[in-house]
Amino acid sequence: MKKFLLVIALFVTISISAQTTFDIDWEVGVSGAPASPTVEIGDTVRWTWTDGLPHSVTSDPGSQQAFDSGIITGMGTQFSFTFTELGTNDYGCDVHANMVGTVTVQDILSVEEKFVKSLTFYPNPASDQLHIFSLLKIDSYKVHNLAGQLVMQNVDEGNFSTLEVSALQPGIYFVQVNSGDLSHTTKVVIQ
Repeated sequence: MKKFLLVIALFVTISISAQTTFDIDWEVGVSGAPASPTVEIGDTVRWTWTDGLPHSVTSDPGSQQAFDSGIITGMGTQFSFTFTELGTNDYGCDVHANMVGTVTVQDILSVEEKFVKSLTFYPNPASDQLHIFSLLKIDSYKVHNLAGQLVMQNVDEGNFSTLEVSALQPGIYFVQVNSGDLSHTTKVVIQ
């Protein structure tokens, strides 16, 4: 019985702290939230070149960990790095100064915490478009007004969604984003 309980406890521990790979589309103009995940020790960040230009992924001096892809060219090329130390890691592209981000490494996070911390809604307030970015794939989203009525929804299959919100009445809305079994709702303001 002790062995059985030990195996169950080990399985639960592994499931709770499952390591995750975060994907970042790496191209000219990517910076800020789309390039700045919060991860836990042992998680991997994978940058994928989504244009044909030369880029690098290079840690800045003072980052907790040093990493450098070197300058690489080719759409679909990838560079991955597994983070093993707590701290902040600012980085950028040696070729394009406007391509920057920060990888923040924290203590153990649940998969749900990773999803919520990697989810960004901008601008908020929005008037014409609302962008949703997640480092975990977005399966779908729904927008509800304050009365709970569904006013917009879509099935998605990427990390980035743009919602055309100009036709919505000004006010407060709730946007629910789904990724696999994960779901998070946040309040946004439409002007």
